[in-house]
Amino acid sequence: MSLVDYFPTQADPNPQIHVDEYKMLMFRSLVATHSDNNKFAPSSHHCPEAPALVGFMCGNTYHTGCLTGDETVRIHSCEKGNYCDTVKNSRVVWIRPIITRLPDGQAVAEAGVGGGGDDLEREAELDYLSPDDVVSLVEA
Repeated sequence: MSLVDYFPTQADPNPQIHVDEYKMLMFRSLVATHSDNNKFAPSSHHCPEAPALVGFMCGNTYHTGCLTGDETVRIHSCEKGNYCDTVKNSRVVWIRPIITRLPDGQAVAEAGVGGGGDDLEREAELDYLSPDDVVSLVEA
């Protein structure tokens, strides 16, 4: 299945790509707004791709970028090991970024969160401290 089939078509000229909160914040940091309380304040884009990714104001109209936090879209770029519920439970197009190609042409995929191992877990591995544990720590 080619991603070319999912990008701008007459049926969907503005496809949305779901990214997790961390990626969205990272890409939004590429835009600097010159006022916190004025939604029409001028913005500076730190790279030419920023407006297309996270959106921009043109006159008095906001134009959305292709990245979204909406999990119901068809195209996803969730972090490996930290998939959203939609990717886990349904058929979606998932983008796995290629960071480079080796001299023989083999693609090297992005390792993902935690370096690509199974070290990223959503569950806490350590127990919470009880009041008795805190007392023991203070007395030690």
